[in-house]
Amino acid sequence: MNIVPFTSRDSLGRYYTENDISSLLVSLMDTAKATNILDLGCGLGSLSFAASQRWNDAKIFSLDIESRHQIFNSEGQNRHHVVGDALLFNLPSTLGMKEGSIDLAVCNPPYIKPDWRDEFQQVSEQIGICKYSSITKICSSEVLFLAQMIRMLKNGGEAGVILPDGIFTAEKFSTFREFLLKEHCVKKIIQLPRKIFKRTEAQTHILIFNKTSCERQSEEIELRTILETGKLSPAISISSDDGVHRLDYSYHSRMQRHKANSSSRSFELQAIAEIKRGKHSSVQVRDLECATVHTTDLSGVHSKYELLGGVELLSLDPTKFLVARPGDILIARVGRNFFQKIAKVVSGYAVVSDCLFILRSDEKYSKKIFNYISSKGGQLRLSELSYGVAAAQMSMKQLAHLKMDLK
Repeated sequence: MNIVPFTSRDSLGRYYTENDISSLLVSLMDTAKATNILDLGCGLGSLSFAASQRWNDAKIFSLDIESRHQIFNSEGQNRHHVVGDALLFNLPSTLGMKEGSIDLAVCNPPYIKPDWRDEFQQVSEQIGICKYSSITKICSSEVLFLAQMIRMLKNGGEAGVILPDGIFTAEKFSTFREFLLKEHCVKKIIQLPRKIFKRTEAQTHILIFNKTSCERQSEEIELRTILETGKLSPAISISSDDGVHRLDYSYHSRMQRHKANSSSRSFELQAIAEIKRGKHSSVQVRDLECATVHTTDLSGVHSKYELLGGVELLSLDPTKFLVARPGDILIARVGRNFFQKIAKVVSGYAVVSDCLFILRSDEKYSKKIFNYISSKGGQLRLSELSYGVAAAQMSMKQLAHLKMDLK
């Protein structure tokens, strides 16, 4: 199957799903027979159509917030479409069915942060997210859509959903991943190419799982990606414990390759360097009346980078200012090709923005660290640590656990 790009994102944060991706998602699901199917935020109906082609006797319930997508009722008695808000706590009554009555659910939710409503707390409590995380910390439309799907599925019911990269990779969502992995049966995750959405670098994944824990919960999770040929890659397997940390193919495939090739000279970065993040936003940095350094000041790799400030900057309150000094290594943490913005400071001082990390080590390791992260292999490793729907970024924790073979 060759994968065709999605259409562009609309004003409601939706990326409409092309037929090939919809067919791929449906083909990955294990359900042999379904009586009813739910498609929340159905958009133009691509997922519903793909599901109807496989389970042609099932009744399909779909919901979208815009009336112009009311396209199913004319297609026969096996279609029931509702115009409404998928995030309402009374979703079951909106759909005209009982909670926990759906055999199979598909979804490509919008990727936006909705204005807070108290009923979001009710939704999270209904499925037990609150045992793992406060919904206020992870509130996003995709989390809420997924929660609503879980509410509507019967025990053992199967879901196939397209979700943004952060759900699978960001430290912020590690507690949500723990909830999914411990309370439900996560089976397959397919990493989709970044440019599968037109005019955006959005990174997304297909998630396939069954509601509630099951016998295979302790078994391994299957990860794949789509190759440049448009075909699915061979599967790799990870444990649920590893999945709490990250659930993406690119990270775990790299980790497995590295483990196979690692030597006794392999170190985690945190073992040989101090890692610090700047404290000032880009706006705040521009307003400071002293020497500063931000990602826009770096382009490419610099082995002899000179800062413009004097040593007096070291007298600034260290709880409020992070000051780079000679011997430090600067590395961007966010932005397209952030991993290519690296500099070894040889002179001067400057206040660092929060878009940069400082790596600080003794001379024994500093040169080796710089040589590694600026090498082709190191650049690849850093790029594979990134996460994010559009603007790629890297967390301090991910950087701290970066393993390096220092020669």
